Amino acid sequence: MDDEEVQESIKDMRNDMWFKENYIDLMQKYPRKWIAVLDQKVIANGLSKTDVEVDADEIAGDEEYSLYFVLPTATVTDAGYSHR
Repeated sequence: MDDEEVQESIKDMRNDMWFKENYIDLMQKYPRKWIAVLDQKVIANGLSKTDVEVDADEIAGDEEYSLYFVLPTATVTDAGYSHR
């Protein structure tokens, strides 16, 4: 694992922690939506994962962001997420 991969993993972990810590607020603001998170900030959201990826790619450029699906009501362990 090189330094760039380590840096990306740390960013992923920070985004994951932020997502878990803010899940209640996110459920209220983005229910049943995909969100893209970069540096613990929502940079794109929408009903379609593909549309959110397109918007996030444009905003983030070469920076890595995380994708999450926000359920309307659930526990944090039920939430779906992936890294991009």
